Amino acid sequence: MKDVNAKVIRVESLNSTVFKVDLEVRNTTFIAGQYLMIALPSGEKVPYSIGSAPYELPALTLYILVSDEASLASKVIKHIQHSESIDLILPGGDAHIEQTPSDLTDPLLLIAGGTGFAQMKSIFDDLVHKGYSNPVHFYWGLRTSADTFVMDWINNHQSPDNFHVHVIVNESSNDWNGRTGWLYEAVIEDHLELTNSHAFISGSVGMVYGTLDQLEAKGIQADNCHSDVFAYAPRPKSE
Repeated sequence: MKDVNAKVIRVESLNSTVFKVDLEVRNTTFIAGQYLMIALPSGEKVPYSIGSAPYELPALTLYILVSDEASLASKVIKHIQHSESIDLILPGGDAHIEQTPSDLTDPLLLIAGGTGFAQMKSIFDDLVHKGYSNPVHFYWGLRTSADTFVMDWINNHQSPDNFHVHVIVNESSNDWNGRTGWLYEAVIEDHLELTNSHAFISGSVGMVYGTLDQLEAKGIQADNCHSDVFAYAPRPKSE
């Protein structure tokens, strides 16, 4: 990882809690699925998945959730909003697209909860750009329809027929016509055979390990699953 300075291009509010941050970063590179750290003047370093693909550089996008005005994320957004440039440290993370075998033919599963969307969007867009020819299924789970964002990208992304995006909302409502339920249920419903599939999972620690438990019960191999969570939160022991 190295220190770089990024020009702040735009900070946009996407819904009541999520901000999209557009940056310009020169003289750097990363692998789809990796993350960076924002260095605050206080000395704090805050990690965020990169939400754009490497081919889009020097443009780089982040999606930042601010659920509490007193949170560190709120401090990060305020810093970005009041700065012409910010300091970054990148790239980091081993849960990136190069962890999958080059001869994979079974479906590649990209599974994200909330702003875990960023990491999976980076991988998805990178694979489209590279002309990946095998099945890719991007599952994005949110609690309510009000938690959705970038639905314009969801509805209008340009990708081949082997790429699929599924949005699943936990709580049904009159203003949501899409799929509802638990994220893992949608994956299992669509893929009865997971033995040779690879999966990237991003979200909270509980979401990642809960999803992994459900997928393993349906045959997926733990070694074929990749998540940044594995690096900093040991898997809870089974009782």
